Amino acid sequence: MSRRLRLVVLSVALAAFLGTPASAQLAIGLTGGVNSATLTGSATDSADVSSKTGGGGGVYANIYLGQRFSAEGQLLFSAQGFSADGTDVTQGYIQIPMLLKVYFGHLNIFAGPAIGWEVSCSVDQSAASGTCDSSNTSQWSGIAGLGIQFGKLGVEGHYQTGFSDTFENVDASYGVWSLMFRLALLGSR
Repeated sequence: MSRRLRLVVLSVALAAFLGTPASAQLAIGLTGGVNSATLTGSATDSADVSSKTGGGGGVYANIYLGQRFSAEGQLLFSAQGFSADGTDVTQGYIQIPMLLKVYFGHLNIFAGPAIGWEVSCSVDQSAASGTCDSSNTSQWSGIAGLGIQFGKLGVEGHYQTGFSDTFENVDASYGVWSLMFRLALLGSR
């Protein structure tokens, strides 16, 4: 991803945060849990691809916009990977999801885009191991899910699908199921 596009994304996020009405409530907290990732796309049709379980976690800032809506930004680390034809791939990403949430009492549904940057990648084959030379270092994805929040404690389940290919010239991206627990440190719903 170009430096200019990164600056635009961060500027929009900062403007949305600073442009929030003073009456809006803010919650800041920790989130963490487990995910199951696999590679999906036409390049995986002929391969025997299986999912890989990893962890994830980070911080969130949720701005409540009335009783039914909120905007949430997150800064997360997510371990992802897959196994295919005797090769085991493990990747780590720093991700920034920007989510819009709609509340129905304690339940909420949410969706939004996310951008991620690869911070680690390793390949382990039965005869050798190494690093990922052809992986794309930045990824765009979309997230949709369901959550429940009781005061300072909550849990969310979501699916994340990649919009960009994980590896150069390979039509395949990650599909990730996640179960995340939440603890509000400042503010709550």
